[in-house]
Amino acid sequence: MAEANSAVAAAGGEDKKLSDIFLTGWNLYDELETSDLPFNGSELQNKVKTALGLFEEATVIVNQVAMFSPNELIDEVSTDSLPFMLLPYFLGKLTTKINNPNSTEILDLGVIYFKDHLQRCQEYDLCEAPKGTVQKDNNLEKSEHRELMEAAFNRNDKIAQYRKMKEIDEYLIRMRAAVKNKTADDEVRREFFLKYLDRSIIDSKQELESLRMITELCKMRIARLAGGEATTDDDTPAPSGQPSGSRGHSHGHGHSHHHQHGPKPKPLQPFIITRNATQKAVFGLGYPSLPVMSVDEFYQQRVDEGIFPDAEKSAKMNQAQAIAAARDPNEQEDEEKAVEDQLIEEDDPENLARMRRMDEYKDVVRRGDGNRHNRS
Repeated sequence: MAEANSAVAAAGGEDKKLSDIFLTGWNLYDELETSDLPFNGSELQNKVKTALGLFEEATVIVNQVAMFSPNELIDEVSTDSLPFMLLPYFLGKLTTKINNPNSTEILDLGVIYFKDHLQRCQEYDLCEAPKGTVQKDNNLEKSEHRELMEAAFNRNDKIAQYRKMKEIDEYLIRMRAAVKNKTADDEVRREFFLKYLDRSIIDSKQELESLRMITELCKMRIARLAGGEATTDDDTPAPSGQPSGSRGHSHGHGHSHHHQHGPKPKPLQPFIITRNATQKAVFGLGYPSLPVMSVDEFYQQRVDEGIFPDAEKSAKMNQAQAIAAARDPNEQEDEEKAVEDQLIEEDDPENLARMRRMDEYKDVVRRGDGNRHNRS
């Protein structure tokens, strides 16, 4: 912690402690979580920017002192360092509170923070890596029973996560004041932040799912607005049947579009806790930004390793079992009889040996012999 404090003094010229910067941002974050201020109001947005600045400053210091290493386990992380593992999570949550409805840049930034947080938690074995999803094959449609089973599993999983988060929230509410005031002992503080990390993992996964849907809706809205502006800005004369009032409306849109032109705001840069210089060089992010394989390639790799079942083989087996179950029993019996007659005609040695053993068995065991217990 002394290295962190000296790094702050060297970087900012002020005698600030990393723990004080984090605590100030944390208090402001908790205030925003329970605030009733309007979302697009200047007061709330200013508080969001202030909290973001504090957590970004803390992230820079954590990077300078190389607080976290990919080679250590969670038990090796000191209790004083545990809170700073929540920095990407707090930054992601605050990013979702920024009011910018006409851009997906903020949403993309939130995705970066939540993914980086989950990546670090996976490295410290706090959570499992996300399971790969297999794209649906048009030729192998899911059965209704399987879809119902998956829906029931997802529902039960969400219910279990909700109950776990509620239990953790009750514990955090009881212990938050003692941890912030530093009146709790080291063991209690460690348990508090480990539970907070468990909660952040569940919440980060839910936030990523929500951000994915919001991003799709936002892109559709932006595309619709862009298409409307392109139509109204067209300088071609209106058709003869078009009323003149519609052309006047078009010019009005063109005027508003003209006011939208101007210097573009500086793109936001994510502040990620980097783990080494190589990762820091990749677009400034804390993890590789491009996928190394497609979903199909990932699934095929797992099939080759014997972890996932082969979808094609499973489909063929299920199809064969379904056909066998749907066949007429009399037809199946006739087919078995025909196969047996053919074996007799061809004097199949295995079939002859089996028939001889059956004859010998019948000579030794009379008809009706067997378990005669409790029989007169």
